[in-house]
Amino acid sequence: MASPCRGASFSWTKRCTIRKLACKMVSREHVVIAPEWQELLRQRGLVTVDAVYQLHEGTILKGGVATELRRVEFRDEKQAHVFYIKKYWYPTPRLRWSGFYRGTFFGTSKVRREYENLARLRAWGLDAPSPVAYGEERRGGWLHRSFLVSEGVPAPLSLDLFIRDVLPTLSPSERRQQQEELTRALADYTRRMHEHRFVHHDYFWRNILLSGKSLAHFFLIDSHKGRPWKSWADERSRAKDLATLDSPAPWYFRRSERLRFFLAYRGHTRLTTSDKDLLRLVLKLAKPIRPGQLDRVCRAQPVSPPTKE
Repeated sequence: MASPCRGASFSWTKRCTIRKLACKMVSREHVVIAPEWQELLRQRGLVTVDAVYQLHEGTILKGGVATELRRVEFRDEKQAHVFYIKKYWYPTPRLRWSGFYRGTFFGTSKVRREYENLARLRAWGLDAPSPVAYGEERRGGWLHRSFLVSEGVPAPLSLDLFIRDVLPTLSPSERRQQQEELTRALADYTRRMHEHRFVHHDYFWRNILLSGKSLAHFFLIDSHKGRPWKSWADERSRAKDLATLDSPAPWYFRRSERLRFFLAYRGHTRLTTSDKDLLRLVLKLAKPIRPGQLDRVCRAQPVSPPTKE
């Protein structure tokens, strides 16, 4: 007859083992930190999902039921660094199910996509904020909490505020010069991005940042929807990005100025047959979103007072 004590010991050990395995299956954490930022984040103790969520420094710029955008400033031995921390959490079954195939259970999470897209854009020589870190916490395979940390752009000014608030304050000659430079530089940036067969999918003015009022660089943000397009989707992918750019443009730019941007993007001096086909598709896709995007530009509020040069 087996000893009762021995049986009890085996049962207790088995239960502990099962409990540990269940905990591992229920909760799993994954954190990635860019090599150049590892030391600074370790000094701040921000190497786990929980540590990032317990951070209460800085300023909350946006907040919602399941999202938060926080601006923080950390100083190392040389200088101060501004970081933006995006947090996403999924407290309800409805929120988890809404992204079932988009990272909450299957596929790549929003924070990982944006981290990788920022790194991809920078590797191509295109301006984008430096990706610092991202982290995911999953429970039972479901995404429970996640975060993305990116480096701030010096004196950030979104393109919609530059067009709406800065351009009208310039003299006619200065405004014309700035519009020509904007047309040329933004067309060049967009063309270079599309040459890598990459579509942003959220290429609105608000997601393009300037540093101060300089048009030398465009910093692309909120790129979690971006992805390389398939060969068969070339024209439509290009058209989607161009349509989002053009959606509020008729209220701020003349038709000739918008056409000049399109020709600069295509690298042509006059419209070809293929140009006309693409332009028709752009206008078709832009039409239904124009009212909403105009409203967003009109209601946009600066995060901070405009930078004085």
